[in-house]
Amino acid sequence: MGAWGAGYFEDDDAMGFMDSIEESDTPKELIEQALTDAIEAKYLEFSEGIAAVVSSVYIDRQVNGTTFSLAYHDEPLAVDTFPDRHPDIDLSDLSSKAVEALQKVLSENSELHELWADAKEEVYKEWKANIYQLIQHLER
Repeated sequence: MGAWGAGYFEDDDAMGFMDSIEESDTPKELIEQALTDAIEAKYLEFSEGIAAVVSSVYIDRQVNGTTFSLAYHDEPLAVDTFPDRHPDIDLSDLSSKAVEALQKVLSENSELHELWADAKEEVYKEWKANIYQLIQHLER
């Protein structure tokens, strides 16, 4: 059974998409495409929702300096070192697109939202609060 938690990277698919960004020769394009896919989806599939959240986290890290590494990780998450390793990549122009994609993640037409809504109420509230917090950061 895979990892599942309310944190942005407490999910195997989220860690996998982070790896995809890290391995990409064009990470900004991958991030932008994930946001576009989420926005344009009539029904947002689980993996597309995860990709939109992870992409938004990368933008928040670069634009606002928010850190996402967890205390129980031995090393920082790649998202936290991304701006230092890629000073030539500017994600700031994607903030409003990320907000729109995150709003789609929270919508009734989102599998990710449906799965969390079916979870225990306190865990669902924690997940939703995390997404709203990310939106607030990106709207600064």
